Amino acid sequence: MKNYFFLICCLFSSVLFSQNVINDDSTISVVGVGTKSTFPNAAHITIAVRFVKPALRDAMNETQKTSKEVLTIIKKYVSDTTDIKVSLIYTDKEFKYDNAQKKEVFIGFESNQKIIFTLKDIKKMQDFTEEILKTKIYEIEKVAYFHTEAATCMKQAQELAVADAIETTERLARAAKLKVGKITYLKSTNSPVNAINMSVNSGNLQTYNKSMGGEGVSASGQLLNYTANVNMNTKID
Repeated sequence: MKNYFFLICCLFSSVLFSQNVINDDSTISVVGVGTKSTFPNAAHITIAVRFVKPALRDAMNETQKTSKEVLTIIKKYVSDTTDIKVSLIYTDKEFKYDNAQKKEVFIGFESNQKIIFTLKDIKKMQDFTEEILKTKIYEIEKVAYFHTEAATCMKQAQELAVADAIETTERLARAAKLKVGKITYLKSTNSPVNAINMSVNSGNLQTYNKSMGGEGVSASGQLLNYTANVNMNTKID
C-alpha cells in the first residue's frame, strides 16, 4: 500500500513539473531597446584660479582678486546663487626641475581655488566664456554638458523600448505562426533618476593667467543619447 501511495505521489509530482516546464516554454521572451536623442541645454562649468608667486601672501591675494572678478561675472549668468560652489584656497610649495642643477628647484608658493557653477541657458555659453577669458583665470578646467529634462528623456526612451519589444514579439509570432496573448513580465533596466547624471564633457581651455580677447567658446554640438532596455515575456495562446 505504501509503495502504491509513493508511486502516485511521484506521478503527481511529474505531472506538476511537466506543467511548469510547458508554462515556462509557452512564452516569447524579447529585449526591447529605445533611444531618445537630444542636444544639451545646460552645463556644469569648473573654473580654476591658480597663481605661483615668490611670496605666499602675493599668490593668495592674486587668487582672491581673480576669484572675486570671476564670481562677479558668473552672477550675471545664474538666477540662483546656490548653483555656485567655491572651494577653499589651497596653498603649497611649487618646484620645477632644473636641467643645469639636475634637481627640483623651489620657484615659489602656489595658491589655487576652484569655482563650479551651473549654466542653465546654454545659449549664453559664448558670451560667458568671452567675458571669463578676459580675466586671469588659470583654465576652464571642465565643461560637462547635460539636459535639464533628462528624466523625461529617459521615460520617453523607456516607452520606445516597450513599443520595440511589442513589435519584435508580434513579428516573431507571425514568423512562427503563433498567436500571442497577454504580457506576463515587463522590466526596465534603466532608471529616469540615473539619467540626471548623464553628460558629455569637453576638453579644458588653459589660459595660464593671461587675459585673452576675442570670441568665447560656443556650446557643445554633441548629442546626448538616452537609451533604455526592457525585458518582456508574452504568453503564447
